[in-house]
Amino acid sequence: MATPLLEIRNVFQSFPGAGGGTVEVLHDISLEIREHEVVAILGPSGCGKSTLLRAIIGLERPTSGQILYRGQVQDGLNPSTALVFQNFALFPWLTVQQNVAVGLSHLPLSTAERAARVRQVIEAVGLAGSEEAYPKELSGGMKQRVGLARALAVQPEILCMDEPFSALDVLTSETLRNEVIDLYTNKTSPVNTILMVTHSISEGVFMATRLVVMGAHPGIIRAVFDNPLPYPRDEYHPDFLALIQKLHALITLAVLPVEPGPTPTGSGGGLPVQPIPGVSLSSAIGVLELLENEGSLALFELTGHAHIELSQLLLVVKAAEMFGWITTPGGRVEMTVAGRQFLAADIKTRKQLLNAILRGLFVFDLVVQALKRSANGEVDEGVVLRELARALPHDPPARILRTVVGWARYAELFNYSSLRRVFHGLQPPPASSSPGPR
Repeated sequence: MATPLLEIRNVFQSFPGAGGGTVEVLHDISLEIREHEVVAILGPSGCGKSTLLRAIIGLERPTSGQILYRGQVQDGLNPSTALVFQNFALFPWLTVQQNVAVGLSHLPLSTAERAARVRQVIEAVGLAGSEEAYPKELSGGMKQRVGLARALAVQPEILCMDEPFSALDVLTSETLRNEVIDLYTNKTSPVNTILMVTHSISEGVFMATRLVVMGAHPGIIRAVFDNPLPYPRDEYHPDFLALIQKLHALITLAVLPVEPGPTPTGSGGGLPVQPIPGVSLSSAIGVLELLENEGSLALFELTGHAHIELSQLLLVVKAAEMFGWITTPGGRVEMTVAGRQFLAADIKTRKQLLNAILRGLFVFDLVVQALKRSANGEVDEGVVLRELARALPHDPPARILRTVVGWARYAELFNYSSLRRVFHGLQPPPASSSPGPR
């Protein structure tokens, strides 16, 4: 067989933890990328997809392991790759033409050759006529076209894309997906091999010739398989939908296992340490409302009803399951008696019910106990952040804190002053009550 274009061999990646020690983000990653393929890396939030992509490009050095390009160990940036960013990453003081030309400054091209290259890629991505426009004058879709043109201008052997369409509206992202695949399938196009990270399963199935599914905490590769569907792909074809369902099941099992493993307890040996999904309470309550009539739905069906991507829905489902409102046997989402009780309750009773639930979760108990020990009834934000970093090293403590504050405020468990950055106002446990009419 021909030498792979790119080889990732036993790559591990760790970073310093906020509470000391290290956090392992990638664990023993091995993967090959060959010429003339589109590889999509999928997986739940926090599985290290973007970290792996940055290591492949050479923006980050792995803690251990090797990355080879055409059989040679890669050291530093790989000049044969180019990256299309999620947030466009354009220079606001440069025109479209100047932004596209930025990546050509280090290449041995004459002024005429550089101008011709820029003109060619601007036409290829549909930006002809906008050469003198500045980023502030462009729509989101046009900005991403500039980012794509800038990447194509260096004629990379591997075009890398980090969730390139997630910041765009549905119609624009659909158009750009089609245009990228048109460039890939056009034999006269410079696009040879594409490596993309996406949180969208349907996007991966639509674009990729090979799919890589990752698991999280730490990031591992759970499965790699070919996508046999021919281009152009019909998103409503039974084979397309069947492949999406297969991926749904695989990613769901990674995030919502049928038999969850043991959960570590806090330093005092009390409540189990559970990650807190970064979702709003309204989204978790929304899942209950979707289940109100049906009682239960397959996760695949619920994704369609909720009109959100699986990666985000999984976080919402995990939150609702944490509250005891739903269970997830065999990939189905079923409402519990407690879920129906909460949904039927009035606002005051809902707050009381949730207050009692949060007191049984480690991160909220952490704040509650700190407030009880405090002489003045206040706890500095920094104290809580340090404890969160030690207990949950894989999750950004600032993100956990935002979720904790939002949930606690709704339940009237305790208060938080964003101006003074302190927790205060611990409320007494709620009196038991029966749910009233909604």
